[in-house]
Parts: sequence; structure tokens; C-alpha cells
Amino acid sequence: MGLSGLTPAELASKAATLEEKMDGNAYFPTPIPALADITAARGELRTAIDNAQWGDKQAVGVRNEKMNELSDLLRTLARYVSLTADGSRDMILSSGFDVRKQREPLTTLGSPVDFLATRSEKSGKIDLKWKPVSRSKAYQVEIADTDPRLPDTVWKTAAVTSRSNCLVSNLEGGVKYVFRVKAISGDMSSAYSDIALIMAA
Repeated sequence: MGLSGLTPAELASKAATLEEKMDGNAYFPTPIPALADITAARGELRTAIDNAQWGDKQAVGVRNEKMNELSDLLRTLARYVSLTADGSRDMILSSGFDVRKQREPLTTLGSPVDFLATRSEKSGKIDLKWKPVSRSKAYQVEIADTDPRLPDTVWKTAAVTSRSNCLVSNLEGGVKYVFRVKAISGDMSSAYSDIALIMAA
């Protein structure tokens, strides 16, 4: 609706814009509530704003009350516009109301960053964590116990998790392990993170 977070003056200005856009708008021939009711409520709010400019508590209370009354009328008008427009972006915009931003389709997925591996207090366990990736659904953690620069290094899946951390268990003490992680969303996956190297205790 574009009404949240507005100051009293901004709300009155928004109402004036809606009145102008809705007046004679062929898409919305019978606004609910009537535009005359909104105009009257806006005028009362403007008067209340002027009266409250010196901070008198009673006047501020009246201003807030008039602001709530106008907000309620505009919310009712927004529902009328939404129902009448039935999803038509052009119709909604012609009323002076905003339309909800459409979510763009996911085409790329960022790779996890700040990938860290630390020894757990318990033997044979490694804690892994990384920064969450926006719009990812899961993460696949992989492990290897040989130099990752070698072409024959074999990576195995150590965990699949929906969280941006995991605990890998059953590791052999004194062995150096390398880890990496990638983000997953549906059938899309990101590039791998940087490698984390650590020796299990």
C-alpha cells in the first residue's frame, strides 16, 4: 500500500495524490470509500498537523487520531483497488498506489564465503561455518584427505545441511583434512567456497 512509515504530512500528501489519480479514473468508477470522505479526512489531518506543531500533548493526540482515521480509509481504498484491478499492474499504478515488486527469477547463486574450520572440543570432530548465501535452500559440504591441488584428489560429501554451519564427525586424529562447501537452490548450485585445511585432533 505504501502507507507504512509515513509521517502525518507525508500521509496527507499521499492521500492527495490518490484523490487526484482516482478522480475520474475509468478503471475505478465507484471508489470505496468515496473520495469525498478521504478529502474531508485529509483536511482534518492537515488542520490537526498545524495545531500540533508546537508539541501540545492534546493537539498531538488529536493529530495521531486523525492520522489513524485517514490511514484506515486509505487501507479500505487499497483493498477496493486491489479487488477491482484483479492483478492488473497498469490499473493499480493508475490509482496512485504502488505495486509489489516482483521477485526476479534466480539465475545465479553466490558461493559461500568466510568458510572456517575449527577443531571441536571432542576428538575426531571438526566444526565448519560460513556466511549464509541469499536464496540458497541447502549447502553441500565436501571433504578430502589429500592435497586438493592434485588432479586425482577425491572429494566426498561430508554433509548436506540447510544451515550455514555443520559438525563433521568420525575423523581420524592426526590426519589433515580439506573441506569445501557450495550452495544449492533447486537444480542450481554455486561455485565452491575457498578451501579450509585443518588437522583433526
